[in-house]
Amino acid sequence: MQHAKDTAFPDVNETASLTRQPLEKVLHNDKKIRLGVIGAPSDWLIASSVNYKEVLKQMNAELVDVPITEVTSLGEVDPGMKGAEDIYNRLKEIIANYKLDGITLRCFDLLKTVKNTGCVAVSKLNDEGIPASCESDIPTLLTMVACKNLTGEPCFMVNPARIQPDGEMLLAHCTIPLKMTESYAYATHFESGIGVAIHGELPTGDYTLVKLSGDMKRLLAVNVTLTKCQYEDNLCRTQVWIQSTPIVSQYFLTSPIANHHILIHGHHAAKFWRE
Repeated sequence: MQHAKDTAFPDVNETASLTRQPLEKVLHNDKKIRLGVIGAPSDWLIASSVNYKEVLKQMNAELVDVPITEVTSLGEVDPGMKGAEDIYNRLKEIIANYKLDGITLRCFDLLKTVKNTGCVAVSKLNDEGIPASCESDIPTLLTMVACKNLTGEPCFMVNPARIQPDGEMLLAHCTIPLKMTESYAYATHFESGIGVAIHGELPTGDYTLVKLSGDMKRLLAVNVTLTKCQYEDNLCRTQVWIQSTPIVSQYFLTSPIANHHILIHGHHAAKFWRE
């Protein structure tokens, strides 16, 4: 039974204790990797800037700027799955041409130019073990790399959509690695209503919520429980409820590292903190 004070939000100082200085093993790649930034970070992102030299120094990861025109030069594609596959095939060409080990894509630019989404392409790349994040969100891509190195698990890039005081939260996004799902269906992209997005149903049970800050000085890694999936038309298409603790809810409301976080299957928080 919870005590009364456990149902209230903790204070800001307490939520700060959720994040720590990442251990070297979290950051370091034994082999130098190349990560493509295809288009600048989306304009609305508030925690997406990084120091390229520091990323190379701390993570042995070279960030390579790739013009978004490498993708938008496709021109308008089929609005359905054929067009989504065309975007995937173009990204595979870019990865090969630039010798990349992962990418982040300024995907919203595709909506007005290519007239389809990167949701299927990002999903397929992550299923293939190539870390891929949306909106040219570099810290999220770096988080994916860290999660892959430590756990080998595919990553679901999520936005918090609803936050309850007791630690229950709804997380959502329009793309997910299909390997993480029990079943899935295709829908239109939430914000635009066009193209192809993915509604995935995930198994309930143990998961870990992770995020590395852009300056690589703060890391969140907390064990959570996925309790149920849902579908509403007014949200990004894959929607999952997780149960954490009140301190995690307050972290998101008062001192989050960023909006985007990563959800991986299994309880792995100890791997990020163990010396």
